[in-house]
Parts: sequence; C-alpha cells; structure tokens
Amino acid sequence: METKAGALDRIRKFGGHMSGMVMPNLGAFVGWGLLAALFIPTGWIPNEKLNEMVGPILNYLLPLLIGYTAGYNIHGQRGGVIGAFTTMGVIVGSDITMFSGAMIMGPFSSWLLKKFDHAVEGKIKPGFEMLINNFSLGILGFALAILGYLIIGPVVNAIIAFLTAGINFLIAKKLIPLLAVFMCPAQVLFLNNAVNHGIISPIAFAQAQEAGKSLMFLLDSNCGPLLGTLCSIAVFGKGKAKETAPMAMFIAGIAGIGEVYFPFILANPIMIFATMGGLATSLLLLVVLGGGLVGMPSPGSLINIALMTPKDAAVANVLAIGAGFAVALLIGSFILKTIGSPEEEADLAVAGIDMGTKTAKPEAALKKHKPSSGGAIRYIIVACDSGMGSSAMGASVLKNRLQKEGYKDIKVKNSSASRIDPDADMIITLEGLIERAKLSVDNTGREFLAINNFLKEADYDRALEVIEDRNGKEKAKPILSEENIALNVKVKDKEEAIRYAGKILVENAYTTPKYIEHMMERERRFSVYIGNHLAIPHGIESSDSEIYTSGLSVVQIPEGVDFGDGNIAYVVIGIAGKDGTHLNMLSNIALICAEEENIEKMRHAENKQEIMELLKNI
Repeated sequence: METKAGALDRIRKFGGHMSGMVMPNLGAFVGWGLLAALFIPTGWIPNEKLNEMVGPILNYLLPLLIGYTAGYNIHGQRGGVIGAFTTMGVIVGSDITMFSGAMIMGPFSSWLLKKFDHAVEGKIKPGFEMLINNFSLGILGFALAILGYLIIGPVVNAIIAFLTAGINFLIAKKLIPLLAVFMCPAQVLFLNNAVNHGIISPIAFAQAQEAGKSLMFLLDSNCGPLLGTLCSIAVFGKGKAKETAPMAMFIAGIAGIGEVYFPFILANPIMIFATMGGLATSLLLLVVLGGGLVGMPSPGSLINIALMTPKDAAVANVLAIGAGFAVALLIGSFILKTIGSPEEEADLAVAGIDMGTKTAKPEAALKKHKPSSGGAIRYIIVACDSGMGSSAMGASVLKNRLQKEGYKDIKVKNSSASRIDPDADMIITLEGLIERAKLSVDNTGREFLAINNFLKEADYDRALEVIEDRNGKEKAKPILSEENIALNVKVKDKEEAIRYAGKILVENAYTTPKYIEHMMERERRFSVYIGNHLAIPHGIESSDSEIYTSGLSVVQIPEGVDFGDGNIAYVVIGIAGKDGTHLNMLSNIALICAEEENIEKMRHAENKQEIMELLKNI
C-alpha cells in the first residue's frame, strides 16, 4: 500500500509540475481560444484576416510561454530566457504544436543552466560576471536549441502523432467512451493535472490544429457527468453529502473547481460508476454528433466550455453534456435507491473546500500547537495540488483573518505544494500534501500545518496560535532601533558591506532575504555611494513585495570601504521603504548627512545611542 501511495504521490507531483508550466499562462490560452472560436472558418463570425493570428499564436507564442514559465520556475529570469530560446528549437523541428516539447526543453535547459551557475558561483573574477552569464546562457542555449530541432522535436512529434492516430482510431471505431473507465478514477485520485496537461492537451491541440476542434478537450473538463452525480446525491443522498451537494454543484459548474466533487466519490466509491456512465455517454455523442472545443477550458466551468465551443459544435456539445448529466443522474439515483449511501459522516473536505457544513471541528484541529522556538512568521504559503483554485481562495481567507487579528505585515501567497518558495516561514496545506511540500523545500526553521478546509476561517486557528507564539503581539516596529546598528565593522569590499546592511534588515524582520539581492541589483545599476563618505543601498522598483515594514540599518566602518573610483564610505545606511516611503527616508538622510561632520560623528561613534541621536528625525 505504501508503494502504491508513493507512486500516486509521484504522479501527482509530476502533474503539479505540468500545471505549473501551464496555469500562469491560462489567460493567453483563453485569449487564443476566443480568437479561434470566433474567427476560424467554422467559428461564430469567420474572419479571414483575424484568423491569421490563430495559427502563429498557437504554434509559436503559447509553446514559448510554456517554455519560459517552466524555465522561470526552476531558475528565475535566466531560466525563463533559456527555456524560451531552446523551446524554439523543438517548435521549428516539428510540424505540430509543441506544448510537450516546451514542457521538456523549458525545465531541462533551465536545470542545466542552474547547475552551471552554481558550479561557477564565487569563481568568476569581478567585472566578468555579465560576460560569463551571457555567454554561458548563449552557448548552452545554442547547443540545446539544435538538440531540440534535430532530436527532441522530431521524437515528440512522432509520439504525439502516434497517440493522435490511436485516438482517431478510437473515434473512428466509436470506442472513445472506453476512456471514461480510465479518466474518472484518475480524477478522484487527484491525478487530473498529470493526465490533463501531460497527456490530453498535446493530443487535443494537435487534433484542433487539423480539424478546428477536438473532443479530447472535453475528456477531463466535461462537468456534465459529475454534476449529474452530485445532483443524484443532492436528491437521494444522506446526511452531510446530501446537504453539501447543491453547493458543490454550483462551485464545480460555475467556478469550474471540479475538485469539490472528488470527496463525494471517495466517501462512497461505488458512485464513480454514475460518473463513468455519464462521461461514456457524453463522449459517444460527441463522436456521433461531431462535438468538441477549440481550446482547453481551464477551469472547466460551463461558462468556459461555452466560450471554447465553435459554431459547428454548439448543438453537439449541449446535447452531449446534457446527456452526460442525465445518465449520471439516473445511474447515481439507482445506486443510492438500491444500495444506499454510507450512514456514517464521511469527510467531504478532502479537496480542501468548505461547502458550508456546520460540523464539529475534527479532533486533530483542536490540538493545541506546541510552542516553537523559530523566528517570526513573515511569509506564509497556502498550497494545494496545482497552486490555483482552492489555495488561491484559502490565501484570501487567511489574509482577511490576519487583517482582522491585526497582523498586517505578514505576506500570504498561494502555490503548488510541489513548488514552495524557499523564503516562506510557514506552509499551510492539506494533510495529504504535507509530505510533498516538505520534499520541495528545506524544512529548517519552517512551520508546516495541515488543515481540512481552505475556506473555513476556524481551520486557521492553529496558524494564528503559531504566529502569536513566534511574533508576539506585533507591536509597531520602529524604523531604527539599536538592534539595527552595527559598530566597528570590517568588510573586504562594497558587496560585503551592502550584504551586511541587508542582513540586519532581514534578521530584524523588516524584509525577506530576497531584498538583499535587490539591494545588490540597485548597486549594479547605479552606485549607491552618494558622497560625503556615505553609501545608501536600497531596493529596486519591484522590491515592495519583499519588504514587511519600513526600516533602516546602519553599518559603521571606521576603516572605510571602497565603492569605486576612490569613493570611500565610512557609513553604510540600508533602507527598506514600504509603500513608497523610501523616498522620504532618502530625503531625510540626505539632509542630515549633507553636513560631513555628521558622517564623521557616526564614523567615530563609540556607542549606538550617538548614532540614534543623529538619525532620530528620519
């Protein structure tokens, strides 16, 4: 059983990586789908000129976006650039849309570049960084693009062509309904992301490119059968399942979050036959009537399905989805009337969606949190399987809860459990995803908490206990305190001086660790030495999200440090200005330090109080 569970988790993790390449670009996919649905020859309002955009966006832009995003997820902007560049190789080396090729080249090329960068880190002579960075990316990208063009593209092309031929064979023989036997269990085991992005999408887009539509887009996203199953539970179910099924229908059908349906099947597995029967019926009618979509409706709501429906498939899609709903309703009703539903209260919160039930909090959630000796909580990740949908709603709920409790400076973001930001202090996810989250990031000093419902405020009680334990009462932080001042510091160069100033801001919970890199980037763009033996390192335009609250750090360097061209700084003042306050802080510091004697006083100050007195009006 453990081996099976481990295999399933690896598949889910793979699906999470797949969706992480696609999900951030869904807006572009929707835009392309609208263009196709409206302007292709079989669209609602065919337009020969506007249709000219459909092919290039599908064949070039969308794969490049996937390649860039995949690379960015692994190695930031450099990873994104090489991911997009090498993806171009598989695009040109194939005659079909290269989503699969992008999902290979993006991660692979950025991973290799990341390994190279780590290997040479600290070994490049000052002044040669830009040269090495550009040539390493260019040479590696050049080689991998050729590899993609000559080998990867043709191989992926052959695999997709083979799979597409197999699907076409099933369609021709009207055997496509058999896929329901595979798809329905994959969905309720939370393998839908792996199946949808790893298998279905490349085949569906290849078919759509040739025929203008593909019924494969409705294999996973067809919500008709699952809505029929939920409807049967709403009518003939018992207890919690009966009460919550109507709300689940609304969330799945309108919001497109199909995960709310999975727990109902996990609670009463025999009901999967209702969904199977409905999906098989729907697929058969799509084959017979010529239904299909022009693009992937993600999330799979009825609204998105309608937007992706071409004119010549409208009737077929409505009939197929409606029939899938009806058949699932009939089979589900028969099962519930003859076999019945479990009498016990099943846990319907497996998917992390609270559908409004007023049930007692599970005993695990009532356990008091053991006090932690870690640092303050400044950055929280709410994680689900794909990093979209339920975790995004959960992050919103937690933000509101933190606001009400007075914790206004804690950053909250949502993500996939497979891609936890290493700067996060706390990770909140479902019990079944905790281990995956721990595998994706160094666990040292981080708090991992499991909850049942992303949308239930009470489930965040334990998180608030940890925050109160580690953050105290969150008194307003002063911009400058004695803890922010370091005396008699010796550094070898300006980089070490800037990092020292940034480290003080991080350790005293003014900023995230990434802010130090933003300070270094500022120095690379323009020198932070301003004259009178003073340097003021600070962030860049995008730094606000890395600042918890405004603050200063002061580093006294009596022997001085060279900032270039003979400019020696004896005092380095690090600035972190939240919400644009850095300009006011810079102005006040400039007024104080315009008098060189104030710099001399700070250089020779024997205690921190002397510096505090000089900078008291900032």
